[in-house]
Order: sequence, then structure tokens, then C-alpha cells
Amino acid sequence: MPTAFILTHESNPQRQTKSMSVIALALARSLGRRGVAVVRLHPSRLDHSLSSRYCRRLEICPDFYASEQELLDFLQALVARYPGPRVLIPGSDDCALFLSRYRDVLSTDYEVVAPSWSVMEDIIDKQHQYERAQAMGIPIPETYFPKDGTEVRALAGRLLHYPYVIKPLVAHAWRKASMQGVSGGKKGYAAGSPLDLIRHYERIAAGDKQVMIQEVIGGEDERLFTFLGYLDAQSQPLGYCVRRKMRQFPLDFGYCTLTESCSDPVVVEQSLGLLQGLGFQGIVGVEWKLDPRTGIYKLIEINARAVNTSALAPAAGVDLPWLAFLDKTGPPPSPVTTWQEGVKWSYLELDIWAARELHRQGRLSWREWRHSLAGKRVDAVFAWDDPWPFIHSFFAALGQRLKAIRLRRSKAQPKAETAPTTLAPNRNKMGEEGDWSVQKGPLRGHPQRMRQMD
Repeated sequence: MPTAFILTHESNPQRQTKSMSVIALALARSLGRRGVAVVRLHPSRLDHSLSSRYCRRLEICPDFYASEQELLDFLQALVARYPGPRVLIPGSDDCALFLSRYRDVLSTDYEVVAPSWSVMEDIIDKQHQYERAQAMGIPIPETYFPKDGTEVRALAGRLLHYPYVIKPLVAHAWRKASMQGVSGGKKGYAAGSPLDLIRHYERIAAGDKQVMIQEVIGGEDERLFTFLGYLDAQSQPLGYCVRRKMRQFPLDFGYCTLTESCSDPVVVEQSLGLLQGLGFQGIVGVEWKLDPRTGIYKLIEINARAVNTSALAPAAGVDLPWLAFLDKTGPPPSPVTTWQEGVKWSYLELDIWAARELHRQGRLSWREWRHSLAGKRVDAVFAWDDPWPFIHSFFAALGQRLKAIRLRRSKAQPKAETAPTTLAPNRNKMGEEGDWSVQKGPLRGHPQRMRQMD
């Protein structure tokens, strides 16, 4: 019986709290609902999506950031435990990069849903990606690739169309734990003046000097479109649809929190022309923005793997992971190139924060927010047939929120004049931070609960 393996990674090896891979969750649900045995490959158990009913098994694997060779050896040894066809799917940019790099080696044991290394090299680095796109006549925004601070300072005074945005050349570099203090969870930083541009660059360059400077195309989020598709080994499309972004968080250069399927022939035509020109194969998301000044769709980026909003495609009638699985394990399926428009995807946990910020700015009422969620909609995390990822993440978030409230309250309490106290660990509690109790001194009073802070 064929098995689907979904490879994910750990961006922060020191993290002790759980995260949520919405891409891996969408892939597992798509295939699991079709009866496919889904095995997750992850370096730890610290991911709420692993609690999905559609995750048949977890294989704790080496993290390729620690050793690519160890992960490669692990995948090759895994073959003995899973007979039959094996399909290997990446759940992130860096996993797609790893699978492309070792695609030829892994292809003896797995059907790898990722492009060849030569194609990946043209995609993963934005400078190479844009150069290839330009060579094919694909419109791109005004973009520069400075090598250092000297070039940034010289460029800042010459630019004419502020604001501009500073973004990474390799997108997943900013999602690593080592860059979170610099990136702040954003895809880029806008600069409204030469001084802003220099200041942002100097701060970002402390962690990543490989950046691009790009014009900010005007217009609201609704002008951002994404082609979601799957192309076979001959770069022929076996399924695709288009989505339009409705909200994102953070509001400036954040991640999508609400989107809906729509029809746009230009996005389809330009996306297929670009992907086939590159010789791409695999699951993909190509993002475009419609420039209100020129009426031209300009390329923002190619994601050489399933994207965060991948669950929208099956909900709209184009089940991309299933089409990829069928293509890799048997006769190719008939192409699916029509889809239901107006189907929405939300990441409700983050969309609430986006709506809150828009409401504060007077750009969205709560009634308008509720109305925007109406109609057929699939959520990134919650699903009636698979509730555990949501339940686990909800109670984890609730616990963190209550902990923060207790901490603020303890800091706000006036200090009483008491005799010196001693701190002793409370062995009845389990936790990474450690619970500490204040023991009573000579003056009587109620003991206070405290948390040791890192």
C-alpha cells in the first residue's frame, strides 16, 4: 500500500513549547481523507499538527540543520519499514530545498514531490528567480540587490518612488529562530525615506546581509493573487486554482489570514508560462500583485512547495496533494482546471488580530469582519472531522495567556515590608520555567506564588 511521508523541520531546536505547521496539517488532511497512510517526519513531538487523526505515525527524524547526511541516512534506512510505493512531500521551504538537493539520491526509494536541484537554484534565491522571470518577459517590480551597506547608502539617495521594502533573498532565512529578533515575524520592512531604508538595513544586516530592496506596489491586500497548482514531471499542469488575499497579519508584509478562491485568466496564463519556462514540477504557489498604476500583474515570488493556504484548493474542488499522490503512484489523473469561486480560507486565530488592528485604524468594523467570514470556508487549523490540533493549540494558547495575566498581576502588587524570604522549587508542578514558592518569614502573611523568569 502506498505511503505518503511529509517532511517538516524544527526552526528553533531550543524551543520547548509547541508550534503549528498549517502546511503539513493541510497535506495530511487532504491525503488522509482519501484513505492514504500519512507518516509525519519531524525532529520532535513539539507540533500541534501531529495530533491530527490523519497522521498515522510519527517518525522522529534528524534535523537537517544539524546534519543533512544524518537525515539522508535516516530516510534511506526508513525504507525497510515501509514497503510499497513511498511518496515524499516537503512541508516548508527548507524541506523543499533539502529534497531537491538530494532528489537524485532519494528517487531510488521515494517518489519525491519537489523540483530538480537546477530548477530549485533558480527559485530559492530571489535574484536568480527575478532574472529568469525577466528573461521570459514576466513583469517584476522595481527591484535592487545591494551587496553591502555602502551600496545601500548610495542607492537610498537615488530611489525616486518611496516607499520601498527590504526583504530577504532567501525567504525562509528569516523564519529561523536566530532571525526572529530581527524579522519580527514579518516578510519585509517598509522604508518611507532614505534614512528609514539605511536604518532598517543596518539593523537587518546584523543577522542577514543577503537582502533585496523593492518598490511597494500600491493598492490593498485584495490586489494580491496566488496561483496554487501541481505540475507533473513534464511541467504539465494536473490541477490549479487562483486565490485572492483579503487580510494578512502583521498588516504590513505579514502572512495571509483570510483569502478566497477567484477566477483570473491572467494569473493562470502568466503562472503557467513562468513555471513551464523554468521546467518546474511539484506543488507550487506563485504570488502576484496587480499594480493599480499600470494594470500589470507583477511577480512577487514563487514558493516551490505547498503554501500556508493550501487547504483552500481542496475545498474549492482542486485537491492538489491528492493529484500529486496519484501522479506519483499510478496512471496520471485527469487535469482539474476548474474550481468553485468564493470559497474562503481563514487562519482565525491570527485573523482576529488582523481585524483588531484594522478596527483600531477605522478601516474595518466588527460587523464587516463577521460578514467577511460568511459563506463556504475552511480554517487553517479547526476541522469538525479532525478537532484535536485546534483543541491542543487552543488550550496551549489559553495557558500562555493566563500565565501572562498572572505575571502582570504579580508585578503590579505593592511590595509589603516583610522579613527576607527564601525561594524553593515547587516539586508538585511540572514545567520548563520551574515553579517557585515564597516561603513565609517571621512576619505572618499569605505566601505569594512567583515564576522564575529567564
